[in-house]
Amino acid sequence: MKYQKPIRILAVDDNPVNLFLIRTIITKLCPKAEIINAKNGEESIEIFQRSADFDLILMDLQMPGINGYEASKKIKQIAQNKPVPIIALSANKMEDMISKGKRAGIDDYLSKPILPEPTDKILKKYILNK
Repeated sequence: MKYQKPIRILAVDDNPVNLFLIRTIITKLCPKAEIINAKNGEESIEIFQRSADFDLILMDLQMPGINGYEASKKIKQIAQNKPVPIIALSANKMEDMISKGKRAGIDDYLSKPILPEPTDKILKKYILNK
């Protein structure tokens, strides 16, 4: 289903193929989406500090330098007045990852590679039905 609501998403992943896949799926589901890419955790924090006006953040967990957990924690600290949902992107969703993610402020998970149906559910849950 296509949604016409304009939304703004920060997509964070060190793999350009994953960023392309995210952009392709989100754009098909929500043609009016504005997707800003960050190639690592440090860049995601810098982008969020400049403009915290995002509806959702898709955050890879395993990145060099500042990983997704650290970046999520910092972003949640910056966004204390306007909470933004952070969705972790990970190839495997183990219990220790989930508890570590909760401590870092991660709201939910999407398995990699991302697929249209689970992505649609996340969009509905956190953005489009609000």
